Amino acid sequence: MKNGIKKNFELIAVLFTSILKFLLIDWLNARIIYIIGVSIFWIGYMLFRKRTHNENEIFKLHNFKHSFIILLPIILLNGLACAFYAYNNNAFYISWHVLLVFLLYPLWGVIQQFIMLEAILINLIVFFNGKASNTILVFIVSTLFGIIHYPNAFLMIYTFCLELVLASVYLKWRNLWAIGITHGWIATCLLYYALERNPWLELMLGF
Repeated sequence: MKNGIKKNFELIAVLFTSILKFLLIDWLNARIIYIIGVSIFWIGYMLFRKRTHNENEIFKLHNFKHSFIILLPIILLNGLACAFYAYNNNAFYISWHVLLVFLLYPLWGVIQQFIMLEAILINLIVFFNGKASNTILVFIVSTLFGIIHYPNAFLMIYTFCLELVLASVYLKWRNLWAIGITHGWIATCLLYYALERNPWLELMLGF
C-alpha cells in the first residue's frame, strides 16, 4: 500500500469509526457491537501494516521502559485520586470484573491510541511536512479525542488533557504499548471510581 493511499485509507477509516461511535454507542446503545467490530477491524489493519510496512518499531517493546517510567506517576496519581474520591463517597470496591477490565482495557487503549496517534497525528505531521508545529498538531488531536467523549463534559476535558501528555510522550519514544496500558488503567479507575460506572456491565448489557 503506497503512502498516499495508506494515509487516505486511514483517515477515511478514522472518520467512519467516529461516526459509528456516535451511531452505535450514543444513539443505539450498542456498545458491544461497536467495540467488537472496531477492535476486529483495527487489529486486523495493524497486523496488515506490520507485515506490509517496515514499521515494526511501534509494535515492539522498544522504548517501552522510557515511556512507561514517564507515565507511571500519572497512572499512580490518577489511581490514588479516583480511589480517594470513591472511598469518601462509599463507592470504593474491588471485584473480579474490576480486575478483568483492568487487564483487558489496555488492549482497547492500544487500539484507540493507534487511531489517534498513528492514523491521525503521524499522518497530519507528514501532511503538513513541517509547516505546522508538532505542538499545534498535538493540540488538534487532543481536541478531537476530547470531542469523541461528548456529551460528558468532565470526560471531554479530562481526555483532552490526558491526550496532550500521551501524544507528547508518543512523539518522543513511539511506543504504543506504554501508551495503551496508561490509557487502559487510567480509564478503568476513572470509570469505576470517579464516574461510578461499571464498564463490564455496560458491555455485557449489549448481549
